[in-house]
Amino acid sequence: MKTRILKTIRNILISIVALVVLVVGGGVAYTWYVGKYETAPSTAIAAPAAPAPAPVVTPTKPAPNAKESASIQMLSSPVLPGANATITVKTNAGSKCTIAVVYDKTPSADSGLSQKVADEFGIVSWTWTVEPTVALGKWPVKITCLYNDQSAVVQGDLVVSTQAE
Repeated sequence: MKTRILKTIRNILISIVALVVLVVGGGVAYTWYVGKYETAPSTAIAAPAAPAPAPVVTPTKPAPNAKESASIQMLSSPVLPGANATITVKTNAGSKCTIAVVYDKTPSADSGLSQKVADEFGIVSWTWTVEPTVALGKWPVKITCLYNDQSAVVQGDLVVSTQAE
């Protein structure tokens, strides 16, 4: 009985060794076969693609009968007395625009508030210095744009405060 148990254990061990040899041999053969036909190493890093050229934005002229319009794109507000304020307006390309800033019923005479012509994209902007003596409060900034005998008016509120953002 003892020899029969020993033979069974020996056969099991031989079977296990044979299976291990087959599995390891199969793994080695598979790795060799796959590596033989692989076109590029798996650790290769692809070269970065060339950056696409930036799109070119070309302006278009408004039609001769285009309606005039104007909208405030940006107004720096609140501002401190004595600080610079800026406003940007979108309108028709080539529009002639004027600006008026009135503080407590007194129009500002700052040199930055002159008439301007909108660029080829219809953008016009002004930067001016808020007088240091201006009272705190909310003051109107009025822009009038003219294009082909048509006008558009837009108004924003400039807040003069002791705390600027």
